[in-house]
Amino acid sequence: MKMKKAYIILIIILVIFFLVMFFVFGLDNIKKNSYDTTIMVGEDTIWVYKKQKWMNTSKYEDFNWKKYDVYLNNEIKGNYYLTYNDKWYAFDNKKNAILLDGDLLAIKSNYDISVSNFDTNEISDLSYVNRVLEDNKISKTSKFTVSHKIDFDYDNDGEEEEFYVISNAFPMDFDPEKIFSLVFMVEDEEIYPIYTDISDNTGFNGCKPYFNSFIDVDNDSRYEFILNCAKYSTNGVSRMLYKYDNNEFKILISNNK
Repeated sequence: MKMKKAYIILIIILVIFFLVMFFVFGLDNIKKNSYDTTIMVGEDTIWVYKKQKWMNTSKYEDFNWKKYDVYLNNEIKGNYYLTYNDKWYAFDNKKNAILLDGDLLAIKSNYDISVSNFDTNEISDLSYVNRVLEDNKISKTSKFTVSHKIDFDYDNDGEEEEFYVISNAFPMDFDPEKIFSLVFMVEDEEIYPIYTDISDNTGFNGCKPYFNSFIDVDNDSRYEFILNCAKYSTNGVSRMLYKYDNNEFKILISNNK
């Protein structure tokens, strides 16, 4: 009889354990599986997130006349209908046209997505830049066409990290042997590479990188970010959505497929 009671108690404990595990982890996984998001970046990129997968799409007509949270130059413009005809056009509820003047980011999602503003400044202290140049066998006396720094608390720990962008792409008044674009983060004096592109100077190769937005795409209170890299003339812009995972930055999706 005592043995039977012990089995019953054990079964009850196991049932309670699995129920707790389901509500703690199972519901969260069900919720994440149901996430449905569309992110438009500029005039040439649409990313769709469904069933925990990111996809590129070029079927712009599928996204016409739907409402999106519209950001310009990383600041909220409003919630508008968008339609595409060589470029995106915005309209309010009364179908009045809204001027889109700036770097476009548009989001439609069935869960909360945070987008944060940030300031971009010129780099004044080259200490970390010189370390990265040296690590990549680039002269510390190199000239730059881009030299930017962003202080931003992407992981919401109360301390701002430092994001650096340096490049000599598209030089006008100097002729370097190598064209480079380097993006990295510094946290607690540790350097974390984000984007590295180094090649021989063939005229108009390379691209100029810049941060488009800091955006929490998976609702985990830690920001991902969109990094753009502008190419020469009509060659377009590379757009990459980055996430910090396992102590490094990884690309979740890019418009380069």
